[in-house]
Amino acid sequence: MQKETMERFPPQRVTLKNGKEVTIRPLLPEDGEALAAFYASVPQEDYRFYCPHPLDREHALANAAKAFSPLEVVLVLEPEPGRIGGYTWYRWKAPNAERSTFGICVGRALQGTGAGRALMKRLMEIAAEVGPPIMCLTVQKANPRAVALYQSMGFRIVREQMRAPMADGLFPSEPEYAMERVNRPT
Repeated sequence: MQKETMERFPPQRVTLKNGKEVTIRPLLPEDGEALAAFYASVPQEDYRFYCPHPLDREHALANAAKAFSPLEVVLVLEPEPGRIGGYTWYRWKAPNAERSTFGICVGRALQGTGAGRALMKRLMEIAAEVGPPIMCLTVQKANPRAVALYQSMGFRIVREQMRAPMADGLFPSEPEYAMERVNRPT
């Protein structure tokens, strides 16, 4: 996320369903270790829901290092300063791309509190002004809570497909939906 965009969309305090206040803000280069700690907190059995990259320290540091990229927006949810409890990203391949990819990961401790919806709402505010007009994602059919959240946020199912097995061999091929959302008219 470019610095100018960060200035237009500063950190935001949000109250979750459980009454807890959290901060939603852009990922910064200095967040690498906190993001790595968050990745490490995700249970192994949940990894399959968080493609396309491994949830390891190397990828956390690489993601934080490109925090000022002009081709992505990454937001983190801080339940307390210096700790990440979730994040969402929106990426595209070229400055004039028509489509982007989207992903979200919320730690188990914050699932069911409205944290995912709050992250997505803030990302959608930014996406309406920054980046490609169409946002795309894939989600496993075995994750009905996520499917329902995405649909409630304006995503529609465009096709069913089979996800390829994960390269590490931990998870086999499984059915998924390809979904998309129009952020603004093309």
